[in-house]
Amino acid sequence: MDSSTRAAVRALWPVWGVGLAVLLSLVAEVAVIALGAGTVPGGFWVGYLSSVAILLGFGYFLRWVPDSGLSVARYPRLNRWLLAGTAGFLLINVGFMATLSTESDFQLFSWVRWAVSFGGGVGLTIGVFEARAIEREVRAERDRMRQTELRRERDRLEEFASVVSHDLRNPLNVARGRVDLAATERPDDEHLEVVASALDRMGEIVEETLALAREGKSVDEVEEVAIDECARRCWSRVETADATLRVTGPVTVRADPDRLSHVFENLFRNAVEHGGRDVTVRVGELDGATGFFVEDDGPGIPDDRVERVRETGFSTAEDGTGFGLSIVERIVDAHGWTLRIDEADDGGARFEVVGVSRPS
Repeated sequence: MDSSTRAAVRALWPVWGVGLAVLLSLVAEVAVIALGAGTVPGGFWVGYLSSVAILLGFGYFLRWVPDSGLSVARYPRLNRWLLAGTAGFLLINVGFMATLSTESDFQLFSWVRWAVSFGGGVGLTIGVFEARAIEREVRAERDRMRQTELRRERDRLEEFASVVSHDLRNPLNVARGRVDLAATERPDDEHLEVVASALDRMGEIVEETLALAREGKSVDEVEEVAIDECARRCWSRVETADATLRVTGPVTVRADPDRLSHVFENLFRNAVEHGGRDVTVRVGELDGATGFFVEDDGPGIPDDRVERVRETGFSTAEDGTGFGLSIVERIVDAHGWTLRIDEADDGGARFEVVGVSRPS
């Protein structure tokens, strides 16, 4: 018995207490019958077997509850429902006992045992249903609060990114225009080339910052998208040098086509930047799961950086912004999917998108 099970047993002491009392009563009654010290009243075995079934239910409950997902905060209510059911049903039967004649003390004892076990079982069953209903409401409220906070955070991020991108675009355009004019007068000036490169990089950071904020919104409208066609279109829009794309089989999913295109474009760009100019990229359907993968035969991702590559701004490339995978993960999350990062069979990087909706 592990620590969680022991904690559950200790917290639910009325359950095993009532169960132990019923068990001892059942053993005692069998012993009395075996020794011939008491006669078996009518209907005894029906009540006896029903108490055995309820006792087994108590045992199953104590084994089930630690892994049921019920919060420990619900245990006191379970205890109260058990005790209320036991006491209530026992009082009702005491009234019957007072008005109906019994054959012997043995019959009276077995009647009390049955009333305790049956009432406890009914009370515990009601308690379990109530506790699970409370847990569902608590989880739903937490999800609502989390979604509200996420929406607020995304709205703040988009507002910030929009302001920054708007305020930076104008001075960047002015600076780039001045650099272009100066370059026509001094075409061999190395300093102007450095400045132009820096301005281009600043422009990329502004655009990807805005994309990172916008792609985090939840997806409201989806349509059927062919993965193979979408991947080939995206490949033609990315600077891939001498890289090769291989798409295995047609796969159709339900997604936002524009955002799905951003997923492929960022993953393709990431593969070329880190895998080399002649890298081979493969796209296909997952085996044994609903989703698709994008993998390459490049050097792959070191084990100590698998989680870090998800961080916004982290990049191993000298000219990388570190936003590509963050944008991918935002889009995947917005669809309700899951992004997994693994190693390809030939040692390269492998990105799996699972939980994808397929056309019905």
